[in-house]
Amino acid sequence: MTRKRIEIKKIENLSARQVTFTKRRRGLIKKAHQLSTLCDAEIALIIFSSTGKLFEFSSSSIEQVIERHINLQSEKRLNPSSQQRVDDIQCALRKDLTDRARELRHLRGEDLHELNLDQLNQLEKSLEAGLLRVSETKAGRIMNEISALKKKGVQLLEENKQLKMMVQMQEAKRVPRNNHLSGDYDHSSAYSNNNFDTSLKLGTRFPPLNVRGARGTLWHPMVRSVMSRLPFPQ
Repeated sequence: MTRKRIEIKKIENLSARQVTFTKRRRGLIKKAHQLSTLCDAEIALIIFSSTGKLFEFSSSSIEQVIERHINLQSEKRLNPSSQQRVDDIQCALRKDLTDRARELRHLRGEDLHELNLDQLNQLEKSLEAGLLRVSETKAGRIMNEISALKKKGVQLLEENKQLKMMVQMQEAKRVPRNNHLSGDYDHSSAYSNNNFDTSLKLGTRFPPLNVRGARGTLWHPMVRSVMSRLPFPQ
Protein backbone atom coordinates (compact mmCIF):
# COMPACT_ATOMS: atom_id res chain seq x y z
CA MET A 1 0.00 0.00 0.00
CA THR A 2 1.54 3.30 -1.10
CA ARG A 3 1.68 6.29 1.18
CA LYS A 4 -0.47 9.26 0.31
CA ARG A 5 1.54 12.27 -0.78
CA ILE A 6 1.10 15.29 1.46
CA GLU A 7 0.48 18.59 -0.24
CA ILE A 8 3.16 21.09 0.74
CA LYS A 9 1.29 24.13 2.03
CA LYS A 10 0.72 25.88 5.32
CA ILE A 11 -1.22 23.82 7.85
CA GLU A 12 -4.12 25.91 9.07
CA ASN A 13 -4.94 23.76 12.10
CA LEU A 14 -2.74 25.00 14.95
CA SER A 15 -2.48 21.70 16.84
CA ALA A 16 -1.76 19.73 13.66
CA ARG A 17 0.83 22.34 12.69
CA GLN A 18 2.57 21.97 16.07
CA VAL A 19 2.63 18.16 15.81
CA THR A 20 4.03 18.30 12.28
CA PHE A 21 6.67 20.84 13.35
CA THR A 22 7.84 18.59 16.19
CA LYS A 23 8.10 15.52 13.96
CA ARG A 24 9.81 17.31 11.08
CA ARG A 25 12.23 19.12 13.41
CA ARG A 26 13.37 15.86 14.94
CA GLY A 27 13.77 14.29 11.51
CA LEU A 28 15.74 17.29 10.24
CA ILE A 29 18.13 17.21 13.21
CA LYS A 30 18.57 13.46 12.78
CA LYS A 31 19.44 13.87 9.08
CA ALA A 32 21.90 16.68 9.89
CA HIS A 33 23.62 14.47 12.47
CA GLN A 34 23.87 11.58 9.98
CA LEU A 35 25.28 13.88 7.29
CA SER A 36 27.96 15.25 9.61
CA THR A 37 28.94 11.75 10.76
CA LEU A 38 28.98 10.05 7.36
CA CYS A 39 30.59 12.85 5.35
CA ASP A 40 32.66 14.57 8.06
CA ALA A 41 30.80 17.79 7.34
CA GLU A 42 30.64 20.79 9.65
CA ILE A 43 26.95 21.59 10.11
CA ALA A 44 25.08 24.23 12.10
CA LEU A 45 21.29 24.19 12.26
CA ILE A 46 19.18 27.03 13.72
CA ILE A 47 15.38 26.73 13.93
CA PHE A 48 12.80 29.19 15.25
CA SER A 49 9.28 27.93 15.71
CA SER A 50 6.19 29.99 14.91
CA THR A 51 5.97 30.84 18.59
CA GLY A 52 9.57 32.16 18.61
CA LYS A 53 11.16 29.19 20.38
CA LEU A 54 14.80 28.47 19.39
CA PHE A 55 16.09 25.03 18.42
CA GLU A 56 19.69 24.51 17.27
CA PHE A 57 22.11 21.72 16.31
CA SER A 58 25.82 21.82 15.49
CA SER A 59 28.35 19.11 14.67
CA SER A 60 31.08 21.01 16.57
CA SER A 61 30.36 24.51 17.87
CA ILE A 62 27.60 26.61 16.43
CA GLU A 63 29.53 29.82 17.19
CA GLN A 64 32.55 28.58 15.19
CA VAL A 65 30.38 27.61 12.24
CA ILE A 66 28.63 30.99 12.22
CA GLU A 67 31.97 32.81 12.49
CA ARG A 68 33.37 30.80 9.62
CA HIS A 69 30.34 31.65 7.52
CA ILE A 70 30.68 35.36 8.29
CA ASN A 71 34.40 35.38 7.40
CA LEU A 72 33.75 33.63 4.11
CA GLN A 73 31.07 36.13 3.15
CA SER A 74 33.44 38.98 4.04
CA GLU A 75 36.16 37.55 1.79
CA LYS A 76 33.72 37.31 -1.10
CA ARG A 77 32.70 40.93 -0.66
CA LEU A 78 36.31 42.12 -0.38
CA ASN A 79 37.61 40.08 -3.35
CA PRO A 80 34.83 39.58 -5.89
CA SER A 81 37.29 39.05 -8.77
CA SER A 82 38.48 35.71 -7.35
CA GLN A 83 34.94 34.40 -7.27
CA GLN A 84 34.45 35.65 -10.80
CA ARG A 85 37.55 33.77 -11.94
CA VAL A 86 36.26 30.62 -10.30
CA ASP A 87 32.93 31.05 -12.06
CA ASP A 88 34.67 31.63 -15.40
CA ILE A 89 36.80 28.50 -14.97
CA GLN A 90 33.75 26.43 -14.12
CA CYS A 91 31.90 27.78 -17.14
CA ALA A 92 34.85 26.98 -19.44
CA LEU A 93 35.13 23.46 -18.05
CA ARG A 94 31.43 22.83 -18.56
CA LYS A 95 31.66 24.10 -22.15
CA ASP A 96 34.71 21.92 -22.87
CA LEU A 97 32.96 18.89 -21.39
CA THR A 98 29.92 19.53 -23.57
CA ASP A 99 32.09 19.83 -26.71
CA ARG A 100 33.96 16.62 -25.91
CA ALA A 101 30.73 14.75 -25.36
CA ARG A 102 29.41 16.02 -28.72
CA GLU A 103 32.60 14.93 -30.52
CA LEU A 104 32.35 11.50 -28.93
CA ARG A 105 28.78 11.11 -30.15
CA HIS A 106 29.87 12.11 -33.65
CA LEU A 107 32.66 9.50 -33.60
CA ARG A 108 30.07 6.88 -32.66
CA GLY A 109 27.95 7.97 -35.63
CA GLU A 110 25.32 9.76 -33.55
CA ASP A 111 23.77 13.21 -34.11
CA LEU A 112 25.39 13.53 -37.56
CA HIS A 113 22.53 15.69 -38.79
CA GLU A 114 24.11 18.59 -36.89
CA LEU A 115 27.20 18.56 -39.16
CA ASN A 116 27.61 20.17 -42.56
CA LEU A 117 29.53 18.70 -45.50
CA ASP A 118 32.94 20.07 -44.47
CA GLN A 119 32.51 18.80 -40.93
CA LEU A 120 31.50 15.37 -42.23
CA ASN A 121 34.61 15.24 -44.44
CA GLN A 122 36.79 16.20 -41.49
CA LEU A 123 35.12 13.53 -39.37
CA GLU A 124 35.71 10.93 -42.09
CA LYS A 125 39.42 11.82 -42.26
CA SER A 126 39.71 11.59 -38.50
CA LEU A 127 38.09 8.16 -38.49
CA GLU A 128 40.36 6.92 -41.30
CA ALA A 129 43.46 8.17 -39.49
CA GLY A 130 42.29 6.53 -36.29
CA LEU A 131 41.56 3.25 -38.08
CA LEU A 132 45.04 3.33 -39.64
CA ARG A 133 46.66 3.79 -36.23
CA VAL A 134 44.58 0.93 -34.84
CA SER A 135 45.65 -1.35 -37.72
CA GLU A 136 49.33 -0.44 -37.25
CA THR A 137 49.14 -1.07 -33.53
CA LYS A 138 47.40 -4.40 -34.11
CA ALA A 139 50.01 -5.48 -36.69
CA GLY A 140 52.80 -4.56 -34.29
CA ARG A 141 51.23 -6.61 -31.51
CA ILE A 142 50.85 -9.60 -33.84
CA MET A 143 54.51 -9.40 -34.94
CA ASN A 144 55.64 -9.21 -31.33
CA GLU A 145 53.61 -12.30 -30.47
CA ILE A 146 55.03 -14.18 -33.49
CA SER A 147 58.59 -13.29 -32.44
CA ALA A 148 57.89 -14.45 -28.91
CA LEU A 149 56.48 -17.76 -30.20
CA LYS A 150 59.55 -18.30 -32.42
CA LYS A 151 61.88 -17.72 -29.49
CA LYS A 152 59.87 -20.14 -27.42
CA GLY A 153 60.02 -22.73 -30.23
CA VAL A 154 63.83 -22.44 -30.44
CA GLN A 155 64.06 -22.81 -26.68
CA LEU A 156 61.87 -25.92 -26.75
CA LEU A 157 64.00 -27.47 -29.52
CA GLU A 158 67.15 -26.86 -27.50
CA GLU A 159 65.57 -28.42 -24.42
CA ASN A 160 64.47 -31.41 -26.51
CA LYS A 161 68.02 -31.84 -27.83
CA GLN A 162 69.43 -31.79 -24.31
CA LEU A 163 66.87 -34.36 -23.17
CA LYS A 164 67.82 -36.69 -26.06
CA MET A 165 71.49 -36.43 -25.12
CA MET A 166 70.66 -37.28 -21.51
CA VAL A 167 68.62 -40.32 -22.61
CA GLN A 168 71.46 -41.55 -24.84
CA MET A 169 73.94 -41.19 -21.99
CA GLN A 170 71.66 -43.19 -19.68
CA GLU A 171 71.29 -45.95 -22.31
CA ALA A 172 75.06 -46.06 -22.83
CA LYS A 173 75.53 -46.62 -19.10
CA ARG A 174 73.08 -49.54 -19.12
CA VAL A 175 74.77 -51.52 -22.03
CA PRO A 176 77.81 -53.00 -20.11
CA ARG A 177 75.56 -54.13 -17.28
CA ASN A 178 73.17 -55.87 -19.68
CA ASN A 179 76.04 -57.64 -21.50
CA HIS A 180 77.36 -58.94 -18.20
CA LEU A 181 73.96 -60.27 -17.19
CA SER A 182 73.33 -61.98 -20.56
CA GLY A 183 76.68 -63.90 -20.43
CA ASP A 184 78.27 -62.26 -23.48
CA TYR A 185 81.87 -62.43 -22.37
CA ASP A 186 85.10 -63.80 -23.88
CA HIS A 187 85.53 -67.57 -23.37
CA SER A 188 89.00 -67.68 -24.90
CA SER A 189 90.54 -66.68 -21.60
CA ALA A 190 88.89 -69.64 -19.92
CA TYR A 191 90.20 -72.09 -22.53
CA SER A 192 93.65 -70.57 -22.56
CA ASN A 193 94.19 -71.81 -19.02
CA ASN A 194 95.75 -75.31 -19.16
CA ASN A 195 95.35 -76.05 -15.48
CA PHE A 196 92.57 -78.58 -15.85
CA ASP A 197 92.44 -82.37 -16.37
CA THR A 198 91.58 -83.50 -19.91
CA SER A 199 91.88 -87.28 -19.26
CA LEU A 200 88.85 -89.50 -19.93
CA LYS A 201 87.36 -91.04 -16.83
CA LEU A 202 86.17 -94.59 -17.62
CA GLY A 203 83.76 -96.56 -15.49
CA THR A 204 83.91 -100.23 -14.34
CA ARG A 205 84.46 -102.66 -17.19
CA PHE A 206 81.78 -105.23 -17.86
CA PRO A 207 82.70 -108.89 -18.58
CA PRO A 208 82.85 -109.88 -22.27
CA LEU A 209 79.49 -110.15 -23.91
CA ASN A 210 78.36 -112.89 -26.25
CA VAL A 211 75.76 -111.42 -28.52
CA ARG A 212 75.56 -114.17 -31.10
CA GLY A 213 72.21 -115.24 -29.79
CA ALA A 214 72.75 -119.02 -30.05
CA ARG A 215 70.55 -121.22 -27.97
CA GLY A 216 72.07 -122.02 -24.63
CA THR A 217 74.36 -118.99 -24.67
CA LEU A 218 74.56 -117.09 -21.41
CA TRP A 219 73.66 -113.43 -21.77
CA HIS A 220 74.89 -110.63 -19.64
CA PRO A 221 72.13 -109.47 -17.27
CA MET A 222 71.93 -106.01 -18.85
CA VAL A 223 71.78 -107.43 -22.36
CA ARG A 224 69.18 -109.93 -21.30
CA SER A 225 67.06 -107.13 -19.88
CA VAL A 226 67.23 -105.24 -23.17
CA MET A 227 66.64 -108.32 -25.30
CA SER A 228 63.58 -109.25 -23.31
CA ARG A 229 61.86 -106.14 -24.64
CA LEU A 230 62.49 -107.01 -28.28
CA PRO A 231 59.80 -108.79 -30.36
CA PHE A 232 61.91 -111.86 -31.23
CA PRO A 233 62.45 -114.67 -28.70
CA GLN A 234 65.57 -114.78 -26.59
